[in-house]
Amino acid sequence: AYRVNPKTFWIAKNLTNFKIPYMSPVNLVDMSPVVPEFLQEQATVEALTRTSLELLTDPAARARMQAGYCHMRENLGTSGAIARGASAILEVLDKHS
Repeated sequence: AYRVNPKTFWIAKNLTNFKIPYMSPVNLVDMSPVVPEFLQEQATVEALTRTSLELLTDPAARARMQAGYCHMRENLGTSGAIARGASAILEVLDKHS
C-alpha cells in the first residue's frame, strides 16, 4: 500500500506523464501484478484486510504470489541482481515517460 501527499501524487500522475503500470519494485521487475498494490484511496483497511485474508486462507492465491516471486528471481538471476533490477526499472521508466 502506498499513500503519498495528494499533491505529490497529482504531480506524478499529471505533470510528469507518469504512466508506469506498477509501483512495487517486485511488480516492476516482472511487469506483472506479483503482489497486490493499493495506491492512495485504494489503500484502505478493508482492501488490505481482504487481500491479506485471501493470501492466508486461499492456497491457490498464495501459490500464485510465490510463483510470481520465483519468476522474478529467475529473471534477476543470482549474481548482480541489484544492477539488473535497477536496469529493468529504468528501462520501464524510459518506455513510459
